[in-house]
Amino acid sequence: MTRIENRLTEAVREAIEGLSAAEAAGRLLELGLLSRRGCEQLAIRGEMRRLEREGMRRCEAMHVVAETFCCSYEKVRTLFYNTFKH
Repeated sequence: MTRIENRLTEAVREAIEGLSAAEAAGRLLELGLLSRRGCEQLAIRGEMRRLEREGMRRCEAMHVVAETFCCSYEKVRTLFYNTFKH
């Protein structure tokens, strides 16, 4: 890592020092240091994989996930299939 990356990493570490993993994730979201879209994509893909492992068909799983996450089927489909570049 570069010097600036090391300094940034240290600043983030200080911001979450002493917090549990869940508290640290919440704090990073609160500070705007985590991508909400990236977190949504991770959660949606994880839920889709879980439902598919349980035997649910993909299309049906997308409807269930959309309802679970209070969003549209189209958003679930987009987040599931697309990789976003930052």
